[in-house]
Amino acid sequence: MPNKLKAIFSDNVPTMKGNIKFENPESHSNFLKALQIVQDEGRPVEVEGVVSVHTAVDDDETAYPFPEQKNISKFMVFPSVEEVPITLNTEYGEKTVLFKRYQTTNEIILETGKKDIIYFKLTFVKGIDRFTFKYKMQLHLASSIKDVMESYQTAIAFLNSLFNADKSQEATDGYALIKETFEIFQEYKSHFTKIKLLEKELGISFEPAKLPDGENTVSDADELYLLLVEKKPIRLNAKLTSTESTSIITEVDAVAPKLGAVIDIVFSGESEYTICGHKISVYTANLLSNAIIKAIEDAEDGSKRLLYDDTDSAPMYISYTAFRTLDEAQKEMSTIMEHKEQYVNALTIAEHMIEL
Repeated sequence: MPNKLKAIFSDNVPTMKGNIKFENPESHSNFLKALQIVQDEGRPVEVEGVVSVHTAVDDDETAYPFPEQKNISKFMVFPSVEEVPITLNTEYGEKTVLFKRYQTTNEIILETGKKDIIYFKLTFVKGIDRFTFKYKMQLHLASSIKDVMESYQTAIAFLNSLFNADKSQEATDGYALIKETFEIFQEYKSHFTKIKLLEKELGISFEPAKLPDGENTVSDADELYLLLVEKKPIRLNAKLTSTESTSIITEVDAVAPKLGAVIDIVFSGESEYTICGHKISVYTANLLSNAIIKAIEDAEDGSKRLLYDDTDSAPMYISYTAFRTLDEAQKEMSTIMEHKEQYVNALTIAEHMIEL
């Protein structure tokens, strides 16, 4: 009786034991080679020629066998993996990142799940104070923009917990790379925060899986955010050239034009942006500044055609605001000159981004 009680309340950890039956000696040899590969490289290896597997749990007192597994179509040897939860404090509260830790002959490896939105892998070389750090952004695996935002914030918190990446440190080659990664994550978090605010403004749910490669989505999102969320006027970052099309038609009684006079020209427009596969149209109210009348032509209907140009010292430029409806844009056009200085002093997109 005492022996039975001892077995029930024992602290001994049960062990798994088993027997593997192979098709032939070559299959057994391949199994041993697979074990060595797993040990050396830390990756799973498939073994052919396994006929059956018989396993049992042994607690040093009794063995508890499992049914024998036969007709095995696929047999894999995996490295021994230990789960390591790391708890981090983020803007969105406490987050736990689950890492997997396993070893090879020369390395200790710590990595997140292969399907995490931001995948991390840290490899520590045994006996040497050196490690490699890798990451991969897999935004197509996110179900929402909110998931992407939180993933970047968690990644930032993780880098800070390991490397204190937001503090001033000696710019060694290794640390410089970590610092650069930290700044990339900060930039992307800011970018997706803007997209999330655009979702609310537009009443649209963007799908991260539809994010294309390239910079167009970033620039479109930044510009739309400034126009529709921040409601800022933007100065077009382009040099305007004088052509035959740089002219306006006006009634004789509407204006008394003079050659060399500086004029402001208000006009409307329409622009289209693409974010995560959604095409978004907006209507713009535009102000052309620093235009100088270079010629005045009479038309048969009594109107006048004013041709304009600029000077090298005061080049022409366009500033604009954007609205969801044409009525809103036209209403803004009718009042632009009442707050002209907002357009005259407008910043370019790049300048706005520096200030945000």
